[in-house]
Amino acid sequence: MPKYAVLIMLLMSSVLWAEELATASVSIARPDAIALVRAVETQYQGDCSHGKMRMLIKTRSWTRTLEIEMWSEGRDKLLTRILAPVKERGTCTLKVDNDIWNYIARIDRMIKIPSSLMGDSWMGSHLTNDDLVKENKIDQLYQLSIAEQNGDIATIVGIPFPDAAVVWGKIVYQIDTARLVPILIEYFDEEGEKVRSMVFSEVKQVGERLLPMLARIVPADKPEEYTEMLYQEIDFSVELPRDLFSIKSLRNR
Repeated sequence: MPKYAVLIMLLMSSVLWAEELATASVSIARPDAIALVRAVETQYQGDCSHGKMRMLIKTRSWTRTLEIEMWSEGRDKLLTRILAPVKERGTCTLKVDNDIWNYIARIDRMIKIPSSLMGDSWMGSHLTNDDLVKENKIDQLYQLSIAEQNGDIATIVGIPFPDAAVVWGKIVYQIDTARLVPILIEYFDEEGEKVRSMVFSEVKQVGERLLPMLARIVPADKPEEYTEMLYQEIDFSVELPRDLFSIKSLRNR
């Protein structure tokens, strides 16, 4: 199966931003770890969203760039489509709840990702299928607490709930509580060893919210490798077709 056949982008489904903004704004005066993490994890979504991004993937042996279009609805629905390179154009990934399907356009093949492949790379990047499913549900899977507050910068630690089926033994956030934007996320295994980090930059105003337009993921054991996701455009005022997030729509993209 091609590496690109598995899908994140950090990408998106959530509660109303207005509700998150109001909740997280209160947390600046009286920090609330859950509200802050929820605001950060869902900041690229609204009720619905549509956007485009460029993903640059660099490994020890190769480098590739993908142009990706994406749509989201709430926390649980995401659709992505590769626009470039031409040989991969039309390849789509659909997430609905905890299920993921990939449509590989060049061979007209539909694949449902089994649980055994949830740890596989998404599009050959340093993200996984499991990231795609669980990235917007951190507050439901991890017990969150503020470990440190240094001015506007809050350090939040997430430890999995006992019954949570998760990959990470710990997640650590650094969040700018004044602007409600992430600075850094670090991911640790069950032994407490850091596995990767995600650094955010190029913060811009998009409508009523501030968004980091660039995210860079670096594996701890291969610091010369990375995946960069650069958001080129994103719109939270779109109305999406009712049947967009369906298997049938994958072939029509």
